[in-house]
Amino acid sequence: MANDLVVFVPGILGSELRDANGRDVWNLTPGVVGSVLFDMERYFERLTLPPGAGNEAPEGPYALSPGGLLREPRVWPGLMPHVAYKKLARHLGDLVAGRTVVFPYDWRLSNRWSAELLKAFVERELARWTEECRGRGETGERAPKVVYICHSMGGLVTRYYLEVLGGRETARSLVTLGTPYAGAVKAVQALTGTFPGRKVRAVPERLRTRLVEAARSMPSVHQLLPTYQCVAGHPDGTRLEDVSVPGLDTAMVDDAFAFRRTLDEHIRSNAEADRAAGRPEAYQLFASGGNGEPTDVLLRLSGGRIAYDDRLPGEPRWQGDGTVPCLSATPPDWPNGGRMDWFRLGHTALPNDAKLQRQLLDRYEALDHRPYQTLGTGFGVDVPEAVAKGEPVEVTAVSEESGLFLEGRLVSPADGEVLERRRLFPAEDGHYRATFTPPPGIWLVEVSAPRVTTASVQQETLVVLD
Repeated sequence: MANDLVVFVPGILGSELRDANGRDVWNLTPGVVGSVLFDMERYFERLTLPPGAGNEAPEGPYALSPGGLLREPRVWPGLMPHVAYKKLARHLGDLVAGRTVVFPYDWRLSNRWSAELLKAFVERELARWTEECRGRGETGERAPKVVYICHSMGGLVTRYYLEVLGGRETARSLVTLGTPYAGAVKAVQALTGTFPGRKVRAVPERLRTRLVEAARSMPSVHQLLPTYQCVAGHPDGTRLEDVSVPGLDTAMVDDAFAFRRTLDEHIRSNAEADRAAGRPEAYQLFASGGNGEPTDVLLRLSGGRIAYDDRLPGEPRWQGDGTVPCLSATPPDWPNGGRMDWFRLGHTALPNDAKLQRQLLDRYEALDHRPYQTLGTGFGVDVPEAVAKGEPVEVTAVSEESGLFLEGRLVSPADGEVLERRRLFPAEDGHYRATFTPPPGIWLVEVSAPRVTTASVQQETLVVLD
């Protein structure tokens, strides 16, 4: 699939964010005079959104523009440290120039909004890349589609675009790396300020307050809340939407669950529609995750306090990448993690790993074996070799397969211009027929089955005598 466009969608914290003066607000490197603590307080205040941010971008002093891909490490105590994408960027840069693009976005905002922006971005970039391929004569019978490589929350943004906003039509495959399909307990910690001592030590109260205020203003962080059964031993329920967790906004929790329900419902209904129509899956889904790192997967509520467990009941080992549990990194339409590619890596180390990147190459360059393995009989075409001017030309297709959608085209061999396009309809004898009325000259008659990926294109030459 060497002519497909490759789009990388980073996760939360993974893009630079710039203010109206072009300064990278998401840059916590302390100044010469300032201290780390002072700078962190100031920057997190600048990242905070206004109340009721909703599903759109803010205006005025709260507005920030996504810059480039994050290439230097940053840290958000209580949410995650981010080792950045420097090695991944080098890997993507080794592919054909213009073939790989990065979609940076304001990761503070709702994933619904980011998905809308991704839609416009992909439509523009795919049109550009398709024209470049045509200019080099590389498209042939197969128009380029899109291979998505997504880290963390970027997988939620992308799958919402594909399944809810109609992006499935141009997708070839989707690869998610540590995507929290069912959320992560770490989002609870970031929104409540209940940071585990083993991970976050010596955070002053005033910085903790600033971190929590910033997180609580962001729809995206709420949309990372766990939607699986993460509340252990609670009489009122096992999901966050069933219980009252100190520090969590009920409306924002409801919105997070609504986001996940919308995505899951569209995944299910789209798959059912494909099966009912006899269509293959719209795109291939691959998923990788980290396994074997200490990862909080459950929480317990007692006396207004929150405690966390880093193992599932009966499990002797850690099940996650330090941020996302294995059960969440597994796509919701997969019954278990048996199809997953697991790595002994932390959450932000996944996309920079050399072995994982070699695996990604197989996703970019995968050869489509179906044309060589199809058991169908296909179809044959019968076209007169020569006819007189004004004589109608009947094109007949013969196949043992019923219900084919066959399209015929009268094409100029000089410049490839399509003069006529006709549907070949079934006749009583079981053949498919269409009639063309070509002018004098030499023509190519092409017949193809556009909806059958394994069907070949049949071509015959026709001479119309003057």
